[in-house]
Amino acid sequence: MRGLRSAVWGLGIAVLYSSSVWAVGETATATLKLADGTDAGIATLTEGTAGVLLNLSLKGLAPGPHAIHIHETGKCEGDFASAGGIHNPLGAKHGFLHDEGPMAGDLPNIYAAADGTVTVELLSPFLTLSAEAEDGLFDADGATIVVQEKRDDYESEPDGGAGARVACGMITLNK
Repeated sequence: MRGLRSAVWGLGIAVLYSSSVWAVGETATATLKLADGTDAGIATLTEGTAGVLLNLSLKGLAPGPHAIHIHETGKCEGDFASAGGIHNPLGAKHGFLHDEGPMAGDLPNIYAAADGTVTVELLSPFLTLSAEAEDGLFDADGATIVVQEKRDDYESEPDGGAGARVACGMITLNK
């Protein structure tokens, strides 16, 4: 039975990786910093036909859950208010649980281990890295990834009651 299970998993993984769902398009990167300027890690974003896959490798966070969002402005200054609001080109309401949500920049919560690290992949079907897309991230003022001090409740305006912004990184399209 174990051999059959392994064969089925192997076939499933092969199909997944050969599928057009994961066709690679544009890629982007964000180097995140904590509010004190300390390195907080990196995010890589890859466009596929199912949306944008985000690979996060973060450090220096308080252990536990944290909200993470894509924000509308490519600036990470001071308390990170410079990043603006959550990316919301279609005027939705905040959160996966809101009847009129989610915003394009809403993402699932991440969880920092006891040592403050996070390694996770997230898929957002609401984002695009295409520079030509009207609702894309790369307008005149760019975009950022912002991590907040607490978890997102997925419905409270404007950011799920997630508290202060603790890490930020400007998203840069790879050439």
